[in-house]
Amino acid sequence: MGKINTFMRLPFRRKTLLMKSLCLIVLIRLMLYLLPFSTVRKFSARISGQKGNSDLVDLLWAVNVAGEYVPRSTCLSKAMAAQILLSRHNYPSQLKIGVIKEDEFEAHAWVEIEDEVVVGESKRDYVPILDLDVEQ
Repeated sequence: MGKINTFMRLPFRRKTLLMKSLCLIVLIRLMLYLLPFSTVRKFSARISGQKGNSDLVDLLWAVNVAGEYVPRSTCLSKAMAAQILLSRHNYPSQLKIGVIKEDEFEAHAWVEIEDEVVVGESKRDYVPILDLDVEQ
């Protein structure tokens, strides 16, 4: 009951952003599971038109909180959702996908604004292999 009470006490704009983020992460997660990556990228470009003017801190908060509640959510689904929301609120960003090989090969996705990681922070040094603007 504590999390519901916390949600109910949030300002309306944060509730709205949180619900949008949650729905978007779930949708992208399902699409990435069912469809080729290129199809999901085209979808994200199509829905990324400018629509709002929310505060950057609120947008990033919503994506990070929502990502914690989506079962099997991945760094890629969270990063793609973040990039869409940022674009819709007029914050240009880059989605980056990087790799690292230590004991095993690992990949990670994150979002940067002006070369600063805003979603998907990692303590590990992934080598970026792909940079994606929302228009691609």
